[in-house]
Amino acid sequence: MLHGHQAWGAIMYHSGTFTSGYEEFWRKPAQHVDSAIRSSLIVLDTNAVLNLYRMKPSARSEYMQVLDVIAPRVWIPRQVADEFHANRLSSVSSHVNSLKSKAEGVYKAAEDLQAAVRDFYKLHSLADGRAREHVSPLNKLIAGITETVEKEVEAYDLTPGGVLSHDPILERLAVLFDGKVGDACSVEEYEERKAEGVRRGKSKIPPGYVDVQKKGEEGVGDYLLWRQMLDKAKADSRDVLFVSTDVKEDWVRVQCGLSIGPRPELVREMREVAAASYHQLPLAVFLSAASRVLDVKVSQNTIDQVNVRNMADKTPTRLKAQRLGYNLEVAESDLGEVRAHLARLEDRRAVLEEKISLAQMQLEQMQPSEVMDPSDEQGFAARNALIDYDVLRFELQRTLDEIRQAHNQFTRLSGRRITIRNLLKGQVSDEEA
Repeated sequence: MLHGHQAWGAIMYHSGTFTSGYEEFWRKPAQHVDSAIRSSLIVLDTNAVLNLYRMKPSARSEYMQVLDVIAPRVWIPRQVADEFHANRLSSVSSHVNSLKSKAEGVYKAAEDLQAAVRDFYKLHSLADGRAREHVSPLNKLIAGITETVEKEVEAYDLTPGGVLSHDPILERLAVLFDGKVGDACSVEEYEERKAEGVRRGKSKIPPGYVDVQKKGEEGVGDYLLWRQMLDKAKADSRDVLFVSTDVKEDWVRVQCGLSIGPRPELVREMREVAAASYHQLPLAVFLSAASRVLDVKVSQNTIDQVNVRNMADKTPTRLKAQRLGYNLEVAESDLGEVRAHLARLEDRRAVLEEKISLAQMQLEQMQPSEVMDPSDEQGFAARNALIDYDVLRFELQRTLDEIRQAHNQFTRLSGRRITIRNLLKGQVSDEEA
């Protein structure tokens, strides 16, 4: 539980009047996320559970192992249970249809490529009898790709009819989540909460306003889920970790295409209503961190499957914004490295210029005959001093060239950063960010 407003910020920044009360605007450090995974009440969103139906058996097995470990601390809001049972079969059906559609796209592209190559070799100028020699390796490569796609489609082991008759996932979840589902509220209380969800939606109070503004009363599900989380956290006096695939603006704070964390309003409301801290993680991030923190095997392939599914659910605008945000992070990082490199080069230049100045003074104090006649010991030392002087001048010139190159690189990166920022302004409106 929280003990004052500095619980999150004390490790990250100096605790003072300039930072106190703004902790929800920062991305939480890894140690806080790890602590939440170890000890918080873990609430799963509907899509976080339905993802089990979109995974290959191997990935599903690893996800189930994580659920086995966290089962004593898992809690399922009644809203999640309602949505899960309403969408279980359609999740399987949509995934099967998506697999078939994308596979057909691969087969069609392969046929088009083979046909284009055949047409290319029909040209009289290229009919040299070597077409088969060139086309055969391509056909083998395409055959290998299509075979792999077919195996991937066949590896998915669920069908809507099969799940309707016998659902092995539901059997496991029924045991894992037994006694961990929130109670249903009365009809009167449900109507009151639905009205409150609509009111909040019209006022753009997160979460849930995105769906309410699109669907009206039918879009209050996110608020109902949130309200149930608040009640549970308050009743149990326990911090909450919410695992979700929802990246809508009324759940996640995004700036410049970068996900910072849950909306600050959610963090504050959880603190004010339940005196509890609120953490929120995407499913892929949760599985990756849980693998490390809880010592459970979760392969990168499993995490990639979750990420690919999440990317498919996002709008093109937000996808582009996220790519631009990533590019901005890279540009900022590159600029930092070039800036540090420039600082090192400037330090080297200062040292070389000082050494050259001293060497020049030393040479000026020598007699010309000493420099020209290296036959004696004094002349030999003078000759070496002249060589050292020339070497220093060469090193200085090389350093100056590197400085010019670094300045040019810094200018290019600065321009790229400006371009990305301008693109982000055009791609991500204030509401989306």
